[in-house]
Amino acid sequence: MAKVPTPQREAKTAGACQDRVEPDRHRDSGDWFGVDVEQLSARLRFHPDDAHIWLESERMVLLHLTAFSSLRRELIEATGIETACKVLYRVGQVSGTLDAAIARRAMPHAGPVEAFKAGPRLHAIEGMVVPEQVRLELDAETGFHIGEWIWRHSAEADAHIQAFGIGAEPACWTLLGYASAYSSAFIGNPTLYREVECRAMGAPHCRIVGKPAALWAEEGGAGDVGLDLHGAAQSPFPGSFLGERIGGAGEWSGSAAGDALIGESPAFAAMMSTVRRIADTSANVLLLGEPGAGKKTVGRAIHRLSRRASRPLLVVNCARHDGDDLALDLFGRERSGDEPARPGKLERLNGGTLLLEDVQTITPRFQAKLMQLLVDRQVERLGGGQPRAIDIRVIACANDELARAVRDGRFRQDLYYKLGVCSVAVPPLRDRRGDLPALIRHFAGLHAAHYGKTLGGLTMDAAGYLLSHDFPGNIAELEAMMERAVIMASDDGMIRTHHLLSVADLHQPSFFRVSDAGGLVHSDQPDTAGDMAVQTERMLRGQFNLEAFEADLIQRAVAQAQGNLAQAARMLGITRPQLAYRYARLRGEHAD
Repeated sequence: MAKVPTPQREAKTAGACQDRVEPDRHRDSGDWFGVDVEQLSARLRFHPDDAHIWLESERMVLLHLTAFSSLRRELIEATGIETACKVLYRVGQVSGTLDAAIARRAMPHAGPVEAFKAGPRLHAIEGMVVPEQVRLELDAETGFHIGEWIWRHSAEADAHIQAFGIGAEPACWTLLGYASAYSSAFIGNPTLYREVECRAMGAPHCRIVGKPAALWAEEGGAGDVGLDLHGAAQSPFPGSFLGERIGGAGEWSGSAAGDALIGESPAFAAMMSTVRRIADTSANVLLLGEPGAGKKTVGRAIHRLSRRASRPLLVVNCARHDGDDLALDLFGRERSGDEPARPGKLERLNGGTLLLEDVQTITPRFQAKLMQLLVDRQVERLGGGQPRAIDIRVIACANDELARAVRDGRFRQDLYYKLGVCSVAVPPLRDRRGDLPALIRHFAGLHAAHYGKTLGGLTMDAAGYLLSHDFPGNIAELEAMMERAVIMASDDGMIRTHHLLSVADLHQPSFFRVSDAGGLVHSDQPDTAGDMAVQTERMLRGQFNLEAFEADLIQRAVAQAQGNLAQAARMLGITRPQLAYRYARLRGEHAD
């Protein structure tokens, strides 16, 4: 942690990086204090089919201001104004800490002052407030920061006035928590903002002043809301993956990493609640879900959480074996003529767990053997002989075909119910989209460690592709996609959209973005007029990058053509060799 400057050092230290701007509510929205608004707005993606709005890797929600006002009123009336202030301040803290990570990635090559301003602009894009800079001083080396901002159109002030009218105290508690946590996380030093004017008090606008928490403490009263700012200053942003280096630390070494259960979405949490409840019993378990949803991983987790964790786990894929061969392998056989006796694997598994994949494929004869095992708790080798008592737990995995097989009489109904004493529904990935950022980061790190590569993270377009993809193959498809991307990306390079694509891909993502006019535009529909105006304006401002524009155009064409270079070349109006040369150069390869 950098040393906090004393008041005597303030003028000297702060002078390292200063920016004073007179407030101007008529500034060009496309050049907001040097912040590229289009670059930030492009990070906002809408996927209405799944009710998801993404700001990079963070899921967002749209909330009626009247609803927020009602929530605020009930919170204050139920808990008191002091507790309500702390709760809403904390909500702002979490948001500000997350946006600090986005701001760093959004402007990696900007100076500290310009990069810092991305946060206030993000706050405006999110519909909370329009900050106008009055004073901004910071020193990236020491973590010193002083700021003064005017807040216009504060949504929180409007909500408070709507609920309570004009009062005697500042009311922008969520916004204040955001400003304090954003500054603390971005700079790496606890920074506290206070609201010195507020429209909820009758002022023409809101105004905030911020400086290191230590300086407020020396003046008496750093703990206005009694919340810890050090956590925000040291936040590692564990859920981020854009622009975050991947691999190189051996974090995912070992087989257990591939069996990790990762998620916090409601569907995942509901499944895990059931898993924890049944894991420590000896009851049979039936895991139901689509192919690739992770049923085997859940089964392994149930074994690890059970009292049998120290005993063996035998995983058998029933679809890979003939019924007779499977029965011989598991149950063994008695001596017959010149054939010696052969113990089955189940005898050696005593006290452990048997995990059966694709149990819907087993033959009627094997169904009878399995039913006998579950009822009698005995193993009888093929060819007769003395039954042997055995203590094993059976966890079976199946897809929707199992229910159809039961209805059609191809699978014994009594065995179905015996296996399903405890049933667990493993949700498809489309029902747990909120887990995508953590899963993407996990698989990228897992395969980067496996292949000994260090990558610079994911580009915004690659992240948008992943967050908008339907994943009909569920977790298996995502893992395969991330493994392919790690292999194809250059060492120390970024994972880009074309690294994720394969000629085997059958589905393209469907999402909406924000057009330059402020409306929603489907991803397949270019905002031609708006885009042309933006590019022309950037050219006039000297901000147009022809190389970056060409790279983006090529990547989008290849993605839309699902990796077919000939088709992409026709879309771009160039020959396939011309596209192949440019595409290979983008990927850091030599063209054929």
